[in-house]
Amino acid sequence: MMRGNMRLYAALFVGALLTTTSALSADSRKTDSEQVSKLLSDAKSEALVLERDAEQLSAFTQSSVSWQSYSDQLNQIRTHVNKVGSIIQQLNDLRVISSQWQKIATDRLTPLLNEMASNTQLTITKLNANPNAVHSASYRKYVSAHQELANDLASMIGSFVDYGKTKEKFEALTRKLELPEGEQ
Repeated sequence: MMRGNMRLYAALFVGALLTTTSALSADSRKTDSEQVSKLLSDAKSEALVLERDAEQLSAFTQSSVSWQSYSDQLNQIRTHVNKVGSIIQQLNDLRVISSQWQKIATDRLTPLLNEMASNTQLTITKLNANPNAVHSASYRKYVSAHQELANDLASMIGSFVDYGKTKEKFEALTRKLELPEGEQ
């Protein structure tokens, strides 16, 4: 009988230890990285500039600006795409300290940025191949697709940044009200 109680206590102790370890592990994964959040905010700022540049490029299709204006605008866009790309590379490098939602943000932003970079390069290539085609319907389609990608990228980054800020406020209120973690 005594031996049975010892086994029960040992099993309960091991169970409690595993539960505590799991809870601590889960808590550490819930913690958002301030560095990653800052990089996401930087990416948001850069994406908003990129979005404005894409809108300007799109506005060119409704005017009679020269192909050089398109070229200058596309070079600005390429610069901003590269800056966002650099930030996303930093986010990928910081995956080990990222919370789960921050990893998801990076995973979702990466293919969208890659598509944006490809579209930017394709638009530049089309311009270089035939500068006089900037007012053609097919070139306007490239520009329109480019603007849509820029809007999607800025919107997605903005939504993730907003999520992070809202989550931070929610967690602060949870602590202030001294609510248990599971009661949110």
